[in-house]
Amino acid sequence: MAVNNRNYAPNVIKLFDSAGKTIHILMLEGGYYPERPEGINLELYKSMFRALERGVDVKIILDNSGFNPSQTERNLKLGNFLAENGVQVYYDDPEVTTHSKTLIVDSIYSVVGSTNWSYHALEKNNECSVLIKSAAVAREYEKYFDVVLSKAKKSGEEIGSSIFIRKEKTNDTETEEDAE
Repeated sequence: MAVNNRNYAPNVIKLFDSAGKTIHILMLEGGYYPERPEGINLELYKSMFRALERGVDVKIILDNSGFNPSQTERNLKLGNFLAENGVQVYYDDPEVTTHSKTLIVDSIYSVVGSTNWSYHALEKNNECSVLIKSAAVAREYEKYFDVVLSKAKKSGEEIGSSIFIRKEKTNDTETEEDAE
């Protein structure tokens, strides 16, 4: 099923509200906008919190960019908000970009596409995603999620290079430089 543009969030919310066991998410970028309490982002996150109340295992892996500190700051802001509300939040290795926008629900449903969880992606951009009902497909994405998770750091742990430090190769040696 195509879940494009403004159809994405309502369908994901419905999917999260029906979840009974697991919600696993890989997301390049998301946003938390307390100045927009009526926004679709908050509705999406509230559906995750409702799932937690039902005992659903909710995990998200966010990108921890080693070259884009502003994106990482946005993800840390979102991750802190989600973790404060009970979501298990993880960050990938800063040397690897997790460009995925993938959701797996109850090992049956997968949502894959271009949609980040930023305000513009959910409210303004042309985005293209697909919701797939297939245990076989979901199993493959669960395996992928588990591989990325095995290398990720849980929120509150040291997440590798500082969000303001990137590694650069100079000749044959690596140096760390302040990216501010």
